[in-house]
Amino acid sequence: MKVFYSMTQLMTSSKKIFFPFIFAFLLSISPAPGSSLQNDTRETFAKYADDAEKELVERRNGVLSFFREAGLPANQAALSRGDKVITNLNDKDETPGGIIHDWIGAVFIPGVRLENVVDTLLDYDSHDEIFSEVIDSRLENRSGNLLTVYMRFKKKEIITVVTDTRHEATLYPISGNKAQIFSRSTKINEVENFGKTNETVLPEGEDHGFLWRMHSYWSLEEGKNGVLVECRSITLSRDIPLGLAFIIGPIINRMPRESLESVLETLKAHLAHLTRSSSKAGS
Repeated sequence: MKVFYSMTQLMTSSKKIFFPFIFAFLLSISPAPGSSLQNDTRETFAKYADDAEKELVERRNGVLSFFREAGLPANQAALSRGDKVITNLNDKDETPGGIIHDWIGAVFIPGVRLENVVDTLLDYDSHDEIFSEVIDSRLENRSGNLLTVYMRFKKKEIITVVTDTRHEATLYPISGNKAQIFSRSTKINEVENFGKTNETVLPEGEDHGFLWRMHSYWSLEEGKNGVLVECRSITLSRDIPLGLAFIIGPIINRMPRESLESVLETLKAHLAHLTRSSSKAGS
């Protein structure tokens, strides 16, 4: 009991020292078989994402309401006030060897057109200039509504995690005022020793497991006053090491939410800035 109390004191009074020490310790350990992406983890995520996409297709085709969260009356009131809505859709995850993070967020962007939002989301050459967690991005190929994309993400949460990611993004125009965009990661590599002379890109799935999969699904609808945006973000990370859930569990679990919030806030602010600039130029 005395030892536990001492550890609790250490954690509460010295978080700035204790948490970085734990993460530095984890990163100092070479990725081991237990932290590698296993087949059952990969298959569980693929099934989960497939089920989510089937639901989104039903929403696209009008079988279900177009929006999942943004259409709820309580959320509509919040969105009309200018607030964003964020919901966890998988808070009881049981993925073997990993964690599926499924967050959905919505925001209303006034004074913009559907094409403004679509153009911004598909302008991957500019994502590193718009979104704070993207430090490099480029469109590698486009064939009609199918795009292949490279992006390097940098996430700082006590430690800095950098990942090289490749994605396939598909635009689904639905009508003059509705569209969906599906973005699925096709390859993710963690970057070790970022910015140093010994920077190394680790083999896919043989890393510390901060990010193994990253899918984003956008639903967009233009109204007379602006565009309602809903984004569902489904990502996969390794499971929490035994005995460390109470330390790093909350941090790993909140990283996907924080990233989604940041994307929605930044998208809204960026488009608002473009709208103001366009208004000034036209006056």
